[in-house]
Amino acid sequence: MLTLARVANALLLHAGRLAPDRLHWMLRHLPSAGIAALRRAALRRTVRLVGRRSRFYRAKFAALGIDPGRVRSLADLRACETTPEELRSTAPDDLLCARPELAIESSGTTGRVTRVYLSHTELEHSARQGAILLAMIGASPEDRILGAFDYAWGLGGIYTQRVGAHSGLFGAFPGLVEPGEAVQRLPEYRFTIVMGDPFWIARFTEIAMARGVRAPIKAFVSGAERITEGLRGLIEDYWRAPLYMTYASTELGASLGAECPRKAGYHLHEYDYAVEILNPDADGFGEVVFTTLARSVMPLVRYRTGDVARLLPGRCACGLPFRRLSAIRGRRDEMIACVWGDVYPEFFEDLLRGIDGIGDEWQVAVRESGLRPVVEFRLESTGGPSASVVDAAIRARVAERHPALWTKTQQRLCDIVVRLLPPGTLRSGRKIRRLVDERR
Repeated sequence: MLTLARVANALLLHAGRLAPDRLHWMLRHLPSAGIAALRRAALRRTVRLVGRRSRFYRAKFAALGIDPGRVRSLADLRACETTPEELRSTAPDDLLCARPELAIESSGTTGRVTRVYLSHTELEHSARQGAILLAMIGASPEDRILGAFDYAWGLGGIYTQRVGAHSGLFGAFPGLVEPGEAVQRLPEYRFTIVMGDPFWIARFTEIAMARGVRAPIKAFVSGAERITEGLRGLIEDYWRAPLYMTYASTELGASLGAECPRKAGYHLHEYDYAVEILNPDADGFGEVVFTTLARSVMPLVRYRTGDVARLLPGRCACGLPFRRLSAIRGRRDEMIACVWGDVYPEFFEDLLRGIDGIGDEWQVAVRESGLRPVVEFRLESTGGPSASVVDAAIRARVAERHPALWTKTQQRLCDIVVRLLPPGTLRSGRKIRRLVDERR
């Protein structure tokens, strides 16, 4: 069967690995109706595959009375949803449709690790599609890539390295290195495209400003975390270069969408995903739901991301025919995406439990101070230890229990601030908001 993924790959091969301008021209001239038709065909293929080979989806379809052979569109799957809780609690063998060759994990900062399994072929396919991102931001054969996404257990580092390999561009992909080291190497390698999480890029910029270093950077590419327009503006003003955001996650196994130079929403990768908005409100905002269209090892059907956004009307002024997703408005639960990954109240509750001198009433705020994110602990004191003693205890626990987060703190990608408050300060009503996002 002719799938959207195969069409996209053929497109890339014929466009040429070092001709992103040609690829961008071809993408702009794809007919929207043709994209939608190919997406429906790929959806039917995916539903039949999981209906045959996935014990999880076979049981789910049977319980809901869904015949995979009769599914023609997403409307036929309205009763079927896949939740993050199901993905975490289901045995991998029950979700798999083919032999896995790669495993990736979420950051794990929530204490509830999500695991997704892929094949090498699927990874390479997703990396080849990175050529579309490079075309969108105007890359040329002379550009040089610095890849600073973390390798760890996630996909960021290896995915960025594979995108670089398929692009044919010169690059270095050292992962989450000390930002100062990257600034030091700018004159040697003359990087023009820098890829990393926004907080690494912010610290990279802060160090460059302090040292008076400038470089002919063409663009920054980031993702995984939320970034405020204020922080983005500070970075772009210093380098005189745009920062483009992508929408990626472990469950996606790659990127769902990316910004073009217009920065008017994420252009959805509709050759790899079918995207819906679940239970939209009057303004169209609802939960982002996706179905994978190009995965055979661990496909996901109508996966609920928990992110709240909407589909933007009309075609983007850049000319690309893909639908666009708005910026993420927030989460349907209490999680906040920040420099420490996706965090939620229980993460901090475990971190604070048993520390001398603080009571049960506490609040954590994620805010910004200039270019740097700040995790501020607002704690009600019970008397005794000073704020500096409590601060040291918190830092010691972060270092012991979450080494990756402690590395970010040591690299000054973020700051920790502790404020001790008199008893009764935080509770103004029946319920305390444990985790608040105060970024602009």
